[in-house]
Amino acid sequence: MLYSELFAAALRDLPNNELSTAVQVLIEDSFAISRPQFWIRKNQPVRDAAGLRKFRRRLRRLLGGEPLAYILREKEFYGEKFLVTPAVLVPRPETELLVEKALEILGQGPARVLDIGAGSGIISIVLALRSRAEVTALEKSGPALRILKKNIARFDLQGRVRPQAGDLFPGHGGPYRMIVSNPPYLSRREWRESPPAIRKFEPRAALEAGAAGTEVLGRIVAGAGGWLAPDGRLLLEIGRGQRRAVRRFLAGAGLREVECVRDYAGIERVVVAAR
Repeated sequence: MLYSELFAAALRDLPNNELSTAVQVLIEDSFAISRPQFWIRKNQPVRDAAGLRKFRRRLRRLLGGEPLAYILREKEFYGEKFLVTPAVLVPRPETELLVEKALEILGQGPARVLDIGAGSGIISIVLALRSRAEVTALEKSGPALRILKKNIARFDLQGRVRPQAGDLFPGHGGPYRMIVSNPPYLSRREWRESPPAIRKFEPRAALEAGAAGTEVLGRIVAGAGGWLAPDGRLLLEIGRGQRRAVRRFLAGAGLREVECVRDYAGIERVVVAAR
């Protein structure tokens, strides 16, 4: 069998070839070849039996709806590659907007940052890599915390990113110049209506907040004032249509919205707040 025949056979199993790019990535990774090598070898016979078995196992998982990131155990975010497993969310492009805004506010001065619900550590680690921030990465899930620690070690940031088990706020520390969070913000209904790949494979606790979807956002806002420095900023990723509710939370906590960033689809996605 040629590489091109292997690729074509896999495509025949796909609905409308919608995962063709994913199949190509699986071939490249399973046989440890680069993108240019894939095209160079396309009319060459497949001689790597171990690579072929690996590809076929992975293809079955892909056809079963499992996200490519979990199959590869890796996902790129903000130009860096992170370890991901079903213990943590697959990083989304929307969260890059949160990181981009955080970096803009932090600038190049030293700063203490709290990342609530750090998950795989994508936010904490990119902030540490791209600024002089020292980050407390708080995560309540034990399995997610283990992935977080592995990613911190992957980037050799043990001295700059401190993983900590906890829910919402640490037991001590602060004040922080910035609190940042991509918390659960799906409602129960939104969770039930999510694509099967999300419901079947991604951690529900990291996505669904409760009946309304704003429950965790409300808890974060209610407690943030006690942890923010006088000139500090709170940055939250939010869901569609949640800005009004977040504004109410902020007013009740003595905070104010200073900016709201829309995502690529025009949805109000990142709220920046201050005292």
